[in-house]
Amino acid sequence: MADYAKKFHELITRLQMVLSEIDYAQKACLQAGRMECMLLNYLYKVNGPANMNELAKELNVSHSRITRIMDNLVAKQLVIREPSEEDRRCWFARITEKGKKLAANSLQTVLDQQAKILKKIPEKDIEAIYKALKLYVEKYEEVLKETIAGL
Repeated sequence: MADYAKKFHELITRLQMVLSEIDYAQKACLQAGRMECMLLNYLYKVNGPANMNELAKELNVSHSRITRIMDNLVAKQLVIREPSEEDRRCWFARITEKGKKLAANSLQTVLDQQAKILKKIPEKDIEAIYKALKLYVEKYEEVLKETIAGL
């Protein structure tokens, strides 16, 4: 098991490097920072107003960090911030049309990259790779939650 632990660690390290390159391509499309890109993509996926506190929790960052990220996106006219009608202390973020276009282009860039990768893999292997990777990621997330809970 220890040999596999080392092999998986090396493979995951390589995977992280590859994924960071994919992230770079996505960020280049958006001309935004990593967290800005993640926030914009989340708002695009939600397609509606999102509470600032929920965004901070979703991205696992502090409230002050989400505010700085949001300030950058608002300045670029990719997101608007709206006060809550029920609670003046609460703010919501909503993606603009300009932000939607950039997020859609970013997503398409990533999907195009994935399609190119999948074309290089024998079709008979794609489902098995997907299932194995999905299982590994699910177990990785479980262990992370257990580790964080134990801290």
